[in-house]
Amino acid sequence: MFNHTAAIGADIGRNLIKVAVVRIDGEIAAVKSFPLQEKQTRAYITEKILEAVGDIRHSVAAEGINPICIGISAKGFIDHKSGIIAGPDQGISDWTNVPLARIIKQETGLPVFVDNDANMMTIAEHRFGAARGYRNIIFVALRTGIGGGIIINEKLYRGSNNAGGEIGQMIINFDNGKSERGIKGSYEHLASASSIVRRYNELMGSADARVAGGITCKDIFELSYKGSPEASLVVEQNAELVGIGLANLITIFAPEIIVLGGGMSEADDSYIERIRKSAYTNSLPDCRSDLKIERAQLGAAGSLLGSAYWSMTSLAGQII
Repeated sequence: MFNHTAAIGADIGRNLIKVAVVRIDGEIAAVKSFPLQEKQTRAYITEKILEAVGDIRHSVAAEGINPICIGISAKGFIDHKSGIIAGPDQGISDWTNVPLARIIKQETGLPVFVDNDANMMTIAEHRFGAARGYRNIIFVALRTGIGGGIIINEKLYRGSNNAGGEIGQMIINFDNGKSERGIKGSYEHLASASSIVRRYNELMGSADARVAGGITCKDIFELSYKGSPEASLVVEQNAELVGIGLANLITIFAPEIIVLGGGMSEADDSYIERIRKSAYTNSLPDCRSDLKIERAQLGAAGSLLGSAYWSMTSLAGQII
């Protein structure tokens, strides 16, 4: 594909829809954000996507840029071949079995490709970020939940029914309580940002974050930097648990690199180092002999870069 080729990447977040125009080499020509109202429906979200796409398409047209396709990054299980969001609903009314690619294509006239946000971040880090040049990669998104993506021999692993890579649902402590997904002792339940808040509130004598003033995971990290014993303990425990989850992945897949993304990956170096120590201590030496564990480099732009790039390569595959 020519170096000037560009696509629109879109990311459906909880509070924002972000869009960017991205060239095939990863250069971002334009990026915009569009706030979302609290109560959301299928019709509202599709309308906002169309608004965002139309706006940025108009903006770059003045610069002589004409995107050839659209990639959309969304949460949940997605049939990427047909562009259908299967679910769960993500708090959006009527947001299951949504033929999003068809809807957006009908209105824009452009080919549209839809995929899971963690997969798109994985592709972006592989092509443009921390995992560039590696063949076997695991991406772990540490945030309110835990998502992930797996690349084996430079190809995204999708598994049966496009459901592979749900790293957050592996079980790391069977004695622990069930998560909201009904899985006992899951990685997500024990090691996500939500678990940090829950554990901190337990230590402070409150089972409800609202009683503690709505403290966030970021607040707890900040308190740990200031020497709070409770916050420091929670962060240390979390790093140990995150590392244990990575150790399972290391021993199963023996990847060349694990890339840590999501908001929690932006914590200080000591947190990342604790994760590495836990992961190395709890995995087989032969499986981790050449392993690197690094922060993601692309941050919030990852899903936009990944979805745009993936849409261009998918379109090229269809044409060829």
